[in-house]
Amino acid sequence: MKLFLRVLQFARPFRTLFILTFIVNGLYAATTAASIGLIKLLMLVFEVEGGAQPAPTGADTPGSEFLEPIVQGGFDAVFNMIHAESEMQTLLNLSLLIVGVFVVKNIFKYLGALVNVRLEEGVIKSIRDRLFKRMSALSMDYYSQRKSGTLISLVTNDVSQVNQSITPTLLSITREPIEAFIMLAILLGLSMKLTLIAFSTSIISLLLIQLSTRYLRRYASRMQTAMADFTSVLQEMVGGIKIVKAFGLEKLSNERFTEQTSRYVHSAIKHRKVIALVPGINELFAIAALCAVLFVGGGEVFEDKMPASDLIAFLFYLFAIMSPISRMAQIPTRIQRGLVAAERVFETLDLTPKVKSGKEPIETFENALTVENLGFAYNDDAVLSEVNFSLERGRKIAFVGPSGGGKSTMANLLIRLYDPQEGAIKIDGRDIRSLQVGDYRGLFGVVAQEPTLFNDTVANNIRYGKPEATDAEIKHAAEIANAAEFIERLPQGYETPIGDRGTMLSGGQKQRLAIARALVRDPAILIFDEATSALDSESEKLVQDAINRVLRDRTAVLIAHRLSTIADADQILVFKGGRLVEQGNHAELLSRNGVYKNLCDVQFMGQV
Repeated sequence: MKLFLRVLQFARPFRTLFILTFIVNGLYAATTAASIGLIKLLMLVFEVEGGAQPAPTGADTPGSEFLEPIVQGGFDAVFNMIHAESEMQTLLNLSLLIVGVFVVKNIFKYLGALVNVRLEEGVIKSIRDRLFKRMSALSMDYYSQRKSGTLISLVTNDVSQVNQSITPTLLSITREPIEAFIMLAILLGLSMKLTLIAFSTSIISLLLIQLSTRYLRRYASRMQTAMADFTSVLQEMVGGIKIVKAFGLEKLSNERFTEQTSRYVHSAIKHRKVIALVPGINELFAIAALCAVLFVGGGEVFEDKMPASDLIAFLFYLFAIMSPISRMAQIPTRIQRGLVAAERVFETLDLTPKVKSGKEPIETFENALTVENLGFAYNDDAVLSEVNFSLERGRKIAFVGPSGGGKSTMANLLIRLYDPQEGAIKIDGRDIRSLQVGDYRGLFGVVAQEPTLFNDTVANNIRYGKPEATDAEIKHAAEIANAAEFIERLPQGYETPIGDRGTMLSGGQKQRLAIARALVRDPAILIFDEATSALDSESEKLVQDAINRVLRDRTAVLIAHRLSTIADADQILVFKGGRLVEQGNHAELLSRNGVYKNLCDVQFMGQV
C-alpha cells in the first residue's frame, strides 16, 4: 500500500484530471446501471400492456426500507414517462430511451478513456522524468557498481511495467467502486435477502486473493530481475558487436541471451498460473451464489412475494456487478508485478549522490589547484594514498606510471567525479567540496582515451561542450583541434550525422572532434587522459599536433602512456601502487635513475 500511495503521489500535478476522471467515470457507471435497468422496464411494459397483473411491489417486497422506495419509485417514474395510450407508442418510447441511454453511456465511456489516458501517461512521464533526473544526478559510484543494461532496463522495462500494472488501477479505483456501489444499492432495493445470499462467498474470495498475492510478488520479482539481465546481455552484445564478430562469439552470446530469456519465461509461466487460477475459482463461487439466488428468488416469485420483473432485473444486475467486483478483486494480484517494478524504481529515487554540491559559486581559476594528503579507495580497496602536488595556473603537469597506478583515478578526483576519503583538493585555497559542483566542473575540459560521441551531427557533438555555442565558436574550436579540414570534406560538413558513437569517423577524427568539444567551452584547465594511446602513428601525429596547439599558454593535466608526448611538461608526477613516488621535469627524473628512468628505458627499447 505504501508503494502504491507513492506512485499516486505522482498524480498530484494532475489533480484536475483526477477529479475529471472521477466525475466522468461516475457518470459512466450511472449510465451503465441505467442501461441494465432497461430490462425491468421492458418486462413491465409487456406485463402492463399484455394485461398481466404484476406482483405487488413496495412494502410487501422484502428489501431495505430505505433503498426500496427509492429504487422502485425510480423504475415507476421512468415507466410512467414512457407509457402511452398506444402500445406501439410505448414500445417506440422505450426504444428511443434505450438508444438514448446507450448513446450517453458511450459518450461518457469515450470521454473517460481520453481523460484516463492523459492521466496515466502524465503520471508515468513524471515517474520516468524524475527517475532519469535522479540517475543523472547520482555519483559515478552508482554507475560503476551496476551494469549499463540494468540501468536501461530500469528506465524502460520497470517503468513500463509500473505503467501497465499500477496506473490502470487509477481507472479501477475511480470507475469500478462507483459502478459497484450503484448496482449494490439497486440490488438492496430489489431484495436485501437475495443480496446477502449473493455475497455470501465474498469472504472465501478475499482469502484466496490474500493467499495468491504472496506467490505473485515472488514470481514478479524474479521476472523483473530476469528482464534486467537479458537487457544487459543485449546491450553488451550490441555495444561490443565488433569483438563478438571478430572472436566468433555469436554462439556464446546466443547461449547467454537464451539462458536469461529462459529464466524470464520460467518465472512468467508460474506468475501466469497463479493469475489465471484466481479469476476461475472466484467465478465458480459467484456462479454458486447466482444459482442460490435463482432458487430462493424463484420460490418467492412462485409464491407471489416478488414480481418476476424484479427477479429478472436482480439477476441481470447481479451478473453486471460481478464484472466491477471481479476487476477490483484482481487489483491486488494484477499490480504485484508493478509493485515489484515500482520498488526497484523507488530504490533508485531514494538514493542520494555521494558527491554533493557545495553552495559557494566559482567562475575563474586564478592561482593553483592543490592536492593535500589525498587518500581514496573503491569499496574499501585503496587506490591512492598520501598524494600531494600542486598545479599552478598556466603550467602543464603529466601523470605517468605503470597501469593501475592511480593516474586516471587522480584525474577523476580532480574534476570531482568522486570525493576522496582522506585529505582535500583545493582550488585557489578553497576546498572544492564547498563549491557548486556545476560551476567547478565548468572550469574543466576533458578529452578521454576513448571519446564518447553521440548519434548526432558534427556541430551538435562539438556543441555538447557548450550548448549555447555559436557556429563561429564551433568552427574556431574545430580549427584549433585540427578537425576543420576533415569536417569540411564530409558530405554535409558540420551538419553531417556521425552515427552511433561516431561510427562514421576514424579513431583520429573522433579524438580531434572530442578535443574540439573540450575547447569550445574555453576551459580554465584541460585534462587529456591518454588521448593518443589507441591511435595509429598517422592519426597520433595529427592528434598530438592538435594537442600541442591547444596547450599553448593553457593549464593542463596530461595522462600519458607514451612518454615522448609529455617530455616538455613543466612537471611530471610518477604514480606507482597508488602512491606518488617521483615528481619533477623530464631531465630531473632521468637523472634520478628511478621509476621514470626505468619506464623510459623500457619504452625506448620497445621502440628500437
